[in-house]
Amino acid sequence: MITEEKFRNIKMQTMKILPVYFAILAMGLASCSGLKVVQDFDSSIDFNSYQTYNFTPSADSIPINQLNKRRLFNAISAEMNESGINWAADPDIYVHVHMLMKGKTKTNVSYGQGETYDLGSSFSTTYMDLSEFSEGSLFFDIIDSKRKQLVWSGKVTSNIKDSNTRSEKDINKIVQKVFKKFPPR
Repeated sequence: MITEEKFRNIKMQTMKILPVYFAILAMGLASCSGLKVVQDFDSSIDFNSYQTYNFTPSADSIPINQLNKRRLFNAISAEMNESGINWAADPDIYVHVHMLMKGKTKTNVSYGQGETYDLGSSFSTTYMDLSEFSEGSLFFDIIDSKRKQLVWSGKVTSNIKDSNTRSEKDINKIVQKVFKKFPPR
């Protein structure tokens, strides 16, 4: 059984390695079966009026390595270009990318009971298993550059696997799922 002190120690160890999980998040969401994608947008906006895009300067500060950052931005650019929206220095819309991580605990409780006929007594057992995991979200915000307002938002959330290597193909799948309904029609 895990004591409260041991649980706190596990939680502190998890907090120390969160920066590592940020990189895993961006690379690993596509291959997770529990991938949750949500999109939202301002229905009063005519998305056909947007012809150009660029990334916000702060999007470059996303805490992943340069290789995966380039893969992520290239995948976003491919989706924007496929939608007929091209890169420009002075764009109609900005794309902003950011992350959020949460540590979570999963609890499994098992019960058992039995009898010992020879002794005329019975017994029961309870087993509790606590497991720590991280859930991460990757946000994609589309901001109207003239109004300086959020007009579309996509989010992908998943449990993070213990793997440091994900392919360009995985990153492309993440971005394709999020941008599947962009621009809204």
